[in-house]
Amino acid sequence: MIDSPRNPGKAGEPPNTGAVRSPGRRRLLQAGISATPVVMTVVSRPVLAAQCNSPSAFFSGNESNVGGGALSCFGRTPGYWKQPQHFAEWPSGFYPIDVTGPPPHADTKFLDVFPTGPLYHNSFLGLTLLCVLEPLCSGGGPPFDVARHIVAALLNNLAVPKLVPDTVLSAAMIQAIWRSYSTTDSYSPGTGPGWNHTQIVNYLITTMPL
Repeated sequence: MIDSPRNPGKAGEPPNTGAVRSPGRRRLLQAGISATPVVMTVVSRPVLAAQCNSPSAFFSGNESNVGGGALSCFGRTPGYWKQPQHFAEWPSGFYPIDVTGPPPHADTKFLDVFPTGPLYHNSFLGLTLLCVLEPLCSGGGPPFDVARHIVAALLNNLAVPKLVPDTVLSAAMIQAIWRSYSTTDSYSPGTGPGWNHTQIVNYLITTMPL
């Protein structure tokens, strides 16, 4: 079950806790963005779809027979979700930027949504979901490439209507992939060798035709 994002603005919290790690990064993310409250809207389902499989089915097919005509995915990429014109499509309870209200909401932090193992926990201290979606803010290579697609996968699953069905990739499965990767540097969808960061990203991309 997906953990609910905590409200970082509780009383008694030290100043600047959870802030993006440099003023430059904060300016990068908020440049040209108004303080208009983020309100979830119904996402229009795109025409383009991809045939997709669950991790175990994808693994069993040796990554070569994606879909098999079973299910369709309409997921959006990290590049889609980071754009200000799509902020209103973020699922309820998730905020890409600080919202003045009413009521006020702080931008959602990555670690508040994704429990992270010891390998990479410190790498994500203070980073927001939006920062993780933007390579210029967080970083380009692993583990940030995996995290970027993990965030997009969760937004796709929680969108209204769902862009990726639970039978392909549920919120709990998305968290399990990240928890395993951030603990062991791999994720095993079956009984064979675990996927490395490139294989995890390649699988998640199969659920994101847009």
